[in-house]
Amino acid sequence: MCGAAERMNILQIVSSSRTSGAEKHVVVLSERLRQRGHQVMALCPPGEWLPEQLRESDVPVVEMAMHGPRAWTTTRALMRFVRDRQIDVIHTHLTRATYLGFLTGLLARLPVVSTVHCRTRDLAYRRVFPKGPNQVITVSDYLREMLLEQGVPPARVRTIYNGTDFCGDAPVEACRQGRVRHRPDFAPDTDPLPVRAELSLPPDAELIGLFGSVNDFKGHPILVRSVRQVVAARPRAFVVCVGAVEPKMQRQLWEMAAEDGVAERLRFTGLRNDVQRLMSQMDVITLPSRYEACSMSIIEAMALGKPVVATRAGGNPELVQDHETGLLIERTPEALAQALCALLADAERRRQMGEAARRRAEMRFSAAIMVKQVEALYYELIQGRCAGAGVG
Repeated sequence: MCGAAERMNILQIVSSSRTSGAEKHVVVLSERLRQRGHQVMALCPPGEWLPEQLRESDVPVVEMAMHGPRAWTTTRALMRFVRDRQIDVIHTHLTRATYLGFLTGLLARLPVVSTVHCRTRDLAYRRVFPKGPNQVITVSDYLREMLLEQGVPPARVRTIYNGTDFCGDAPVEACRQGRVRHRPDFAPDTDPLPVRAELSLPPDAELIGLFGSVNDFKGHPILVRSVRQVVAARPRAFVVCVGAVEPKMQRQLWEMAAEDGVAERLRFTGLRNDVQRLMSQMDVITLPSRYEACSMSIIEAMALGKPVVATRAGGNPELVQDHETGLLIERTPEALAQALCALLADAERRRQMGEAARRRAEMRFSAAIMVKQVEALYYELIQGRCAGAGVG
């Protein structure tokens, strides 16, 4: 595709199908690009969460092995796919997909974009990828600076923050029916079962939410260790953990809570498709993780007008403005408990922070902004390729 800006045929390749920030990003980006008139197709490993989510968003999906002895056949099949579908640009997510996309782009003479979603020192980004008509996207300046320190040319890497969907820029009925994903897709007065009742909690419970896979990295043990101090100051406080959890980890957290006498204050929902419904009912959102590149959970919470308590790690300070849209803390149970208690004790402060967070999300972290920036990059690379080939 050369000449004036037209509809593009775009291939998204992601080497994971589970549910995390990268996979959510692929769904939102693919759906929004399709809504803007482009033909978007996706390639991912078989099974798990992602293929179903993409198909529900009307994005065609090809499931291919990217791990194990069958992975070598993927490159040959992908070359045929790229030719048959007349792909204009390849966009990869995560390292294995980046190697696969780079090789395919090299053979097919197509520009390739690779989004870096987490810390990495892989050769794919330092040596292999920043060549030819290719570009690296980082989801935070924190990651961009890390790549620059590794020698990636500044002109080859740019920051485009993750974006979340809002009901405000889509038909309300589409949101309520679930056709528009990753948005506050319900009205509180139409919720058939209040969240507190569903979780067997009192109607006046104060809810602290942690949204993400349940593990040490995300900070669940730190949160559990903070609960006794929180409950001492806020007797109506409960913790809701939303995300996939392994039985062993859940058992460890229950045991920790039992030692502190607060086991009845924990709720684990497992993996859910109604994250917005649950998140909208939280009083405070927290993410005491070791580090985050550009947390979708934080962005979604901000979009829903929720104050966030997060660690001063990775890209978190690029999202949360300390004492304006939330609180940034050190990664200790004591610091976490102090911040949570301060916000739970002050409803007006929570409201003001939540409103500031919502405005910030709309201005900087919306899906509309994100997709326009990615789309512009696609056009830039395609036109550069055409110019290099001497095509007008």
